[in-house]
Amino acid sequence: MSMLHSSDFTEARYGALLERSRTRFAFCGFADELERDGIALWRHDIDFSPQRALALAKIEASLGVTATYFVLLGSSFYNPFEPAVRDVLREIAALGHDLGLHYDAASFHGNTSAHAKRIAFEASTLKRQLDTDIRAFSLHNPSVSPDVELDAPRYSGLVNASAADLCRQFTYVSDSNGRWRFRSLHEAIEDAAVARLYALTHPEWWTPEPMPPGARVERCIKGRAERVAADYRSFLLQYRPEVVDAT
Repeated sequence: MSMLHSSDFTEARYGALLERSRTRFAFCGFADELERDGIALWRHDIDFSPQRALALAKIEASLGVTATYFVLLGSSFYNPFEPAVRDVLREIAALGHDLGLHYDAASFHGNTSAHAKRIAFEASTLKRQLDTDIRAFSLHNPSVSPDVELDAPRYSGLVNASAADLCRQFTYVSDSNGRWRFRSLHEAIEDAAVARLYALTHPEWWTPEPMPPGARVERCIKGRAERVAADYRSFLLQYRPEVVDAT
């Protein structure tokens, strides 16, 4: 694949990849029966932007395919307990997609058993907040997580979407840091030898127009800052209009 395509993480490109993928694969969830060929696991780790996640979820829904969106509880970029963010995540679920827990092992210290209990706690919390079943979790930044073993197929009844054994059963591709790891999704889809596909994407990399990876992160940061400022101004206009600077 050319460098142009490898950097062209746009909504239009994403739709085209989905169009091609659905002609070859049946899209499955992590709790489904996975012991067969001709299937695709489609995973999104929401690291920065639920709004970008919703944009991709709408594209998927328009094409009749489903994915699993993994949500961080402790992100510095978004808060699933904010009403607006909660509503975005619930809308993703309402489109027919699954929601899972994106677990940051670096935010909690303890042995494997303690982490398993923490995973159960965060999944239960997320389930209550979003009013949807949580069946799977994925690991956030596993390469920089503390020295704790979290590679079993399940913990606390949840499928471990990051388990090495699961990934080895599929052709695995990832757009980590806005660049394809291992191979591009396009190449994997077009390879007739690929019978089982595991695609990991991060919604912040897929924007309406091409831009460098760093600019995509800045876009998320700016968008969140503008939403917070607008919410605060709206509050002041409604309840404390006398303190609003009208200049």
